[in-house]
Amino acid sequence: MSELPSLDELGLIAGDDFKYDFAQAERILKAMDFLRGEAGRTHIDEIVTMVDATFSLLVTTYHCILRYEMTKLPASEPVQ
Repeated sequence: MSELPSLDELGLIAGDDFKYDFAQAERILKAMDFLRGEAGRTHIDEIVTMVDATFSLLVTTYHCILRYEMTKLPASEPVQ
């Protein structure tokens, strides 16, 4: 799995005004990533497809929520 965005960095900038539990979401994604590996070891196409589809939905939702929350962050000054 590719590296997830840094929740610590986001939390430091935005504070604790989130409606979401990002740490729990990250744990769920890590668990689903583990299940993807286990599903692959079963060599049963239906299980692999179902777990992969669920993982894809969760990752997409997670990133959509992060992007939405990041739009609330104050704009930073350009680095020169």
